[in-house]
Amino acid sequence: MSNIVDVFNPRPTRELSQEETMDCLPCQVMSSLFGLGFGGYLATGQPFKFTDKERRQGISLAEFEKRNPQWWKVGLRGFGSMLIVFGIIRGTEGWTWNKEKKYKRF
Repeated sequence: MSNIVDVFNPRPTRELSQEETMDCLPCQVMSSLFGLGFGGYLATGQPFKFTDKERRQGISLAEFEKRNPQWWKVGLRGFGSMLIVFGIIRGTEGWTWNKEKKYKRF
């Protein structure tokens, strides 16, 4: 049966086992790296730099600033900072403040 059919006719709910709900180390590493990497990209303001690409497209600096208002820049920088904090917390979760954490075997 396809997954599309499950949307309209879902399977009955069931209790998940402890093994199915455990965190895995690769998941923790990947989410930590994503948070640090993409958060760093957003927090440094890289998406808002006026580059030669925009200049070649005929976009002026005033038009570029109009397309990226200050509230948008501050919002994305703040979101990037939150992703960095998430990456730090997620990356240090298993060995600093939650030492009894058990990981899924794979």
